[in-house]
Amino acid sequence: MNQLINHFLKPIYSFILYSPFTPIGFINYYRAERLNAVARKFAASLRFFKPTATAQNQQGIVLMQMVQDYEYTIKLAAASKALADKNNFCIKHYNVYWMHRIGWGHKYKEFFERLFKSKFEKIYSNLDSEIVFSCGDTFGDQKFIDQQLLAILSQIKKPEDILSIKIEQILVGDLIYDTYLRYFHQPTIETMNKDMEKVIELCLHMFYNFTLFLKSTKINALVNTYSSYIEHGITARICLQKNIPVYTVGSHSYIIQKLEKDFPYHQINHTLFSEEKKISPEQLEQAKQKLTSRFEGKIDGATSYMKESSFSAKPFNEELKKLFAKQKRNIIIYVHDFYDSPHVNKMLQFPDLYQFLKQTLEALKDLEGTGVFIKTHPNGMPGCKEKTIELVNGFNKNNFYIVDETISNLNIIQLKPDLIATARGTVCLEMAYFELPTVALFDNLYTKFSFTHTCFDTQSYFSILKGKIQPINNYNKQNIYSFYYQAFLEKSVQQENNLLMKLASFKGINNDAFLTFLVDGEYMQGRQLLVDYFSSALLNDNK
Repeated sequence: MNQLINHFLKPIYSFILYSPFTPIGFINYYRAERLNAVARKFAASLRFFKPTATAQNQQGIVLMQMVQDYEYTIKLAAASKALADKNNFCIKHYNVYWMHRIGWGHKYKEFFERLFKSKFEKIYSNLDSEIVFSCGDTFGDQKFIDQQLLAILSQIKKPEDILSIKIEQILVGDLIYDTYLRYFHQPTIETMNKDMEKVIELCLHMFYNFTLFLKSTKINALVNTYSSYIEHGITARICLQKNIPVYTVGSHSYIIQKLEKDFPYHQINHTLFSEEKKISPEQLEQAKQKLTSRFEGKIDGATSYMKESSFSAKPFNEELKKLFAKQKRNIIIYVHDFYDSPHVNKMLQFPDLYQFLKQTLEALKDLEGTGVFIKTHPNGMPGCKEKTIELVNGFNKNNFYIVDETISNLNIIQLKPDLIATARGTVCLEMAYFELPTVALFDNLYTKFSFTHTCFDTQSYFSILKGKIQPINNYNKQNIYSFYYQAFLEKSVQQENNLLMKLASFKGINNDAFLTFLVDGEYMQGRQLLVDYFSSALLNDNK
């Protein structure tokens, strides 16, 4: 009953408090977009990142993404200045926000921002730039968009076909698929619906708007945070097709990364990793120290997204031990976040990460003599854990067990499962260190390394899980350290407690505490150091 009441009252409550169409909502909106003293000080600090080129002597334009995130505002500004000063470019901005195109709540925001400048517009004005493109704009010829939409829809016979959608020979299907999962909070796509069609239509508007924009404005480089989802990926992939350099700062595994046509993802390019690459003994030792710190409960740069270490010291779980003793053989499947860009670094053998789990369990439902343990994701978006439990329980199998994400991996290592299965998780690297066999799907980060068994098709993957085929794992510690160095250290700032790490210490939270931390701390004195980080990384990237 309470849930039912909440379902009806919450929209009314939100409308009164936050809609600009009510007096209270209007005042709240106005207050939220004002700059207080610490925000004004932060905004003024961005003037440092204005490029040296002026409108009169500039040789080109860096198109920089506008974000509503203090940490990434700084990183983008520093990276863009480094790139602009090197080439005598100026900086212009583009806005990735498009949510006003769906839902009334987002339309309220658009209405208010037509009346007043948003807080972040005021902050960005200190860079003496202007917003020259918006991903949320509507293309002028709606009839043309409708024709293109019908042509695309006619080619979709099943949900997986969405992944193959191209516009003007540019692949955008993975961006569309992931955008729908994230913004409509769906774990998978089982049937086409109006929301899915809306995402495709929005993609078309962005695509043709940006293509038209590039005809009238010569852009020399694009700098953004991510290349997943339509608002990031569309602009990036069009630029790449037109040989406009694209740089992203959206990972803690590198300072800045230049995207490529054959790898337009903001994750570090794992296709360039190799067991044969020469890594010095000092670098291998550095990687060893970083990796093994995880097993002491520390969160390193590569796992900075985690709320809590998966290797925290906790009492041994006796109940889990009893369940392991029931069967002769035990495997553990590590679940991923269903909603968070499953195609962030290439395709897998399944259309998404929910289907990875569902089809895996379907293949194992008649398996005898094996305990199948499903570990929930420790950092999943709201609803991920509940969907996992619902899916597993739906099979009603006595040998399917949920392992809560709070159970430490140290407990699991002690139990020595016969196999660890994942689509592409960090657990591959971690369990290989303890010589526990792991299997993952192509295309995962470890494809070029033998400490994880990579399956290039679903049949071999299922056969390994069923015990019909044994995985091949080479637990060479030097190769494990080599991977860690190439993936997480080689392109990052080498100094401990560097300024970029300190900027990330608040996880980009947009509050006054973070702003106070910035303007009263090392950031103010270290702004040139930030530019130097990016200048050095750009120089090394072009060698």
